[in-house]
Amino acid sequence: MIRRAATTAKLRRRTFLGAATVTIGLGVTGGRAFVAPAVSEQRHRAVVIGSGLGGAIAAFRLARAGVQTCVLERGRRWPITPAGDTFPPFLRPDRRSSYLTPSPVFPMQPPAVYRPYTGLFEKVAGDGMSVLCGAGVGGSTLVYAGAWIRPSEAVFTASMPAGIDYTELDRVHYPRAAARVGIAPIPDDVLAHPNYAGTRLFLDQARRAGLPAERVANALDWDVVRAELAGRAVGSVTRGEYFSGVNSGARNSVDRNYLARAEKSGHVSVAPLHRVTGIGADPAGRYRVDVERIDENGTVLERILITADAVFLGAGSTGTSQLLVRARETGMLPELNDQVGRNWGNNGDRIYLRALVPQPAGGPQGGPMAVAIRRADDPADPVTVAFGPAPLPFEAHLMSLPGFGACRPAGEFRYDAGTDTVRLRWPGDGDAAAQRSVRDGLLRLVRTDGTGLPAGVTRALAGLTAGLPGGLRGPATLAAEAPSGLLDLGNLDPVTWHPLGGATLGTACDLFGRVHGHRGLYVTDGALIPGSTGACNPSWTIAAMAERCLDDVVARDVGTVF
Repeated sequence: MIRRAATTAKLRRRTFLGAATVTIGLGVTGGRAFVAPAVSEQRHRAVVIGSGLGGAIAAFRLARAGVQTCVLERGRRWPITPAGDTFPPFLRPDRRSSYLTPSPVFPMQPPAVYRPYTGLFEKVAGDGMSVLCGAGVGGSTLVYAGAWIRPSEAVFTASMPAGIDYTELDRVHYPRAAARVGIAPIPDDVLAHPNYAGTRLFLDQARRAGLPAERVANALDWDVVRAELAGRAVGSVTRGEYFSGVNSGARNSVDRNYLARAEKSGHVSVAPLHRVTGIGADPAGRYRVDVERIDENGTVLERILITADAVFLGAGSTGTSQLLVRARETGMLPELNDQVGRNWGNNGDRIYLRALVPQPAGGPQGGPMAVAIRRADDPADPVTVAFGPAPLPFEAHLMSLPGFGACRPAGEFRYDAGTDTVRLRWPGDGDAAAQRSVRDGLLRLVRTDGTGLPAGVTRALAGLTAGLPGGLRGPATLAAEAPSGLLDLGNLDPVTWHPLGGATLGTACDLFGRVHGHRGLYVTDGALIPGSTGACNPSWTIAAMAERCLDDVVARDVGTVF
């Protein structure tokens, strides 16, 4: 049964959906008259919501099948220019740094105040956990660490629903996604460069601790990284600048491969600065997508009603889950089942800051995340610990150490009829196993350096933090005062970069991303995965699963369902 408030919202929406094309409304706000944005209508065979990994792969596969498709992206395009200033420096944030907020939202960025803009990051607040989401054509691949790691078969099988064949993924879909994006581990000559002292130190620490370390693949063009080191390209990755975009063009974000190829086909159009506010269905079974076309300051220029035969949700776990839960609870997609919004997890993310590292760790630290310690033999307790280089302005004897462990898909998105919003709820013990495993691994790593540094050395190293930029200075000071010099940043600000779940395979969807109850509605992103990709960065598994799902959808649904 639909609650009364939800029904009211539904009636309001019906009023909007029935508006005529190019309708102008008048109103008064703050004592001043204004002209409401025009309402227009569009018709598309297929619509993809979101342009990150899942959305870009869906667009590419639909293009190859000859399906005319429109991709809706709430953010702007971020073209790499010869000036090398597309993206803002991490430690000097400006209005490009966040999506329609007046200050930065990424942890440890220095404080700043600016006019809201359709920038790179949105922080979606939740109860018990917040989520950091990328915005722009290319989605989070514009700003992620770029590490591509796939889980072992045992760990994958333990975390994914039955019926997903790891052997097939390993043989077909993981390699296909890797080839289409372009991934490779750090080459010997780059690793040997002075800027990569911290990366080599991490490998040495692992060796001395008897822990299995490896180079991990990254979505980078290493020739461009070499050009950075030689001074032929603007210094970006090699100076630790990769979490707020890569100005040299070294990053193989999906706007430069999957999505670019889809657009080149002539079958796919990408609409930046188009924010989806709701989805529903009409009596004929077609989908109605409510969209706001905005400018780069967030001003609504036009309201668009799109009718489509098929909708592919690639807005990321958070965006996809919010759209579906709201559609169910307001009666716009009433046949969605009660599993929509559930089985969410934070991928077991934990990030530590280590201070007082006895050896030089680099400043700046060449990136991105290129090496990791992995324990993937125990499906009940997998763990990965990596070195996450940072754009430090000088040698500060600091190391950022992200880790991933097992977590329960215990989170859920819930609708609030009073505010007409959807909010994440996460129990504090959902990633308790990951917290233990990551910290245990880090303690073993740290203890290889011994404990009890001379007081004079400790004071000297701790004193370096005073010169760090604001935002980084406070956590560095706390880390210097913490036991073993390790500060769990998750205790300061519970946030994840890797949201997974909310519309999972085998519960809300079938095993190929078809949403139960609504023919022609699909999920292709991290919302399909129940909470964890097995103690590793999820990008490779998300891409492989999207490829697998689209194999079946293209073969069986194109020309029949839509």
